[in-house]
Parts: sequence; structure tokens; C-alpha cells
Amino acid sequence: MNQFPATSIQHYLTGQAALNVPSEDGHFADWHFTEVFLSGRGKWPIAGQDFPDTSYLLGSYGVRECASVLRRYGLAIEAQQKVYAANHVRAALDLVIAGISKGKVPSHITLEDTIDTEEGLIAFGEQMGVLKQRITDRVTLSLLEQWEAQQH
Repeated sequence: MNQFPATSIQHYLTGQAALNVPSEDGHFADWHFTEVFLSGRGKWPIAGQDFPDTSYLLGSYGVRECASVLRRYGLAIEAQQKVYAANHVRAALDLVIAGISKGKVPSHITLEDTIDTEEGLIAFGEQMGVLKQRITDRVTLSLLEQWEAQQH
């Protein structure tokens, strides 16, 4: 089994892996938990290390400590170790921002596949408003708006 990487509020688990971390109530946004966390083959992208840092746009919004949840689902995480991960909304936002930062519309990322609760959709919409206010580069903003238009 892989050693779980060190995480913090600034360097947290994100992307597809974070979509597989269940919420406190046991809700999954993705259905590959075993493959990502228990198979020994999963990739665990860490924001600001091997995944783009989006804190300049979103601060610490949606970053949560989830070691107890992961332990509950079978991960061997030391008792004192804290594990920080993006919640499902932040993970989806991070994926979109990472895509547009490459100068492309990330059409492979869809709200339908990542956010499936009403509360999540509302929070996602609110954070999209924040992003639109904070992104100053016109090309980047245009890519974000193009992606958003594909979601409706």
C-alpha cells in the first residue's frame, strides 16, 4: 500500500482523487474509491506540488481535513496524521482551472459527472462568480466562460 502523502491547507489532495473522497455523510462524487485509494495504483495529486495551485483564486475555500473519513473507508493513515483534501466542489473547480490554465476549454470535465447535489451546484455557481471576478486575464476568463456555457 502507498504511504499517504503529507498534506496541508495549502497543499491538499485534489482533482479526480479528491472527487473519490466521500463527504462526512458518505456521499461520493466519483465511484473509483477502491481504484484510487486501495489498489496501490491510484494517483494522489497535491495542489501546488504536482497539480496547479489555485489558492490565488479560491483561497482555502473547500479544503477540509478528512483523515477520519478515509480511515473509515479502509485507508491505513496514522492516528496523528491529518489529511487535507478538496471537497467535491473545490476539486471540480481545481480541475476546470487546471484545464483552462493550459489554454484549452476542458470539455472533458462536466458538472454532470462531478457535482450531483443541489447544494453542490449552488456552491459551484457561487464560486464560479468568485472566479469570474478574480480572473483578470481576458483569454483565461473567455475559456472559463466557454466551459461554463457548455454546462447548460
